[in-house]
Amino acid sequence: MAKNPSEDFEQEIYEAAVIPEQWPSVLGRLSREAGSVGAVLFSNTEKDRRWTASPSINARMEQFISEGWIGRNTRAERGFGKGLAGVPRFFTEDDLFGDEDYMSDPIYTEYFIPAGLGWSAGTAILLPHGDALTLSVERARAHGPFPAETLAVLDATRPHLARSAMFAARLSFERARTAIETLSALGLAACAVLDDGKTTVGNAEFEADATLWTTRGADRIALIDKRADRLLYDALAAISSDRGVRSIPAYAEGAHGPAVVHVVPIRRSAHDLFTRAAAILVVTRSADKPVGAPLLQALFDLSAIEAQIAARVASGMTAESIATADNKSEATVRNQLRSVLQKTGCQRQTDLVRLLARLIPAGM
Repeated sequence: MAKNPSEDFEQEIYEAAVIPEQWPSVLGRLSREAGSVGAVLFSNTEKDRRWTASPSINARMEQFISEGWIGRNTRAERGFGKGLAGVPRFFTEDDLFGDEDYMSDPIYTEYFIPAGLGWSAGTAILLPHGDALTLSVERARAHGPFPAETLAVLDATRPHLARSAMFAARLSFERARTAIETLSALGLAACAVLDDGKTTVGNAEFEADATLWTTRGADRIALIDKRADRLLYDALAAISSDRGVRSIPAYAEGAHGPAVVHVVPIRRSAHDLFTRAAAILVVTRSADKPVGAPLLQALFDLSAIEAQIAARVASGMTAESIATADNKSEATVRNQLRSVLQKTGCQRQTDLVRLLARLIPAGM
């Protein structure tokens, strides 16, 4: 590999900014061209444990997570502790540990070395809003430390990886903002929140509605209805599972009457590390007009046709009946329905029906 990445590799890196599913492929190529076993990209939120890896090391990373090594990662602790986050180069064990006998560290003796690893080159990429990604390239123990020329290759590739990651983070934020603004056009109060309840963006209706919710320390949302507030935080704690999809009745102060807070997980992609928000909260009241397909488009980034199909599924129609009604082939409808399932984070059509039943009335 030349010191600078090839033009087609640069293109692949920047494509991953808008197609998150391509990050494992990018990491695979990076690890191959650096002569390593694999590469992994982590978000900095240990609670979320979001990551993606090259296929060659994916199983090892699943073990890394399941056995709790992510919480005992002395390499990451050293890097951030020494202020190396955001320094534009890759660092090795020599940079992180100096002359210390790091090979006696449990993470090496119990995890890396038994896995045939033990040498690494890592870097941190700072994202907007104070987030960070850590990228680690893992080298086989038997091959020795990364040579200087390979580190030069990684350093030359890093600016492209950083720009792509920053663009992806910004794009993700703008997707959430667009959804919130669309909901505003529908007259619905809405905001995007992290899984700890901190709001990232809200529309004017959300900001103006002091009868239902407020914010407390560090911009964390709080429902005035205490019971509803407990249910909201239960839902956010379970946001990565189906139990996180929830509609919560909530009472408001004054003459506004009861409302329903819909907790809708943001699940754009299994490999998307850049979506800061965990969920969009949408408020509907008894006086609100049904919104149907437009609401689905705003929440799940569906096309108009996909939103129409989703709404019909919610009303009880099958793929066959939709195909007959629209004079389409059943295969075409099933392909469109498959896209709807992927975008909404549902595995089965019955899961989609349960989700949509909370958001739109039957028959829309």
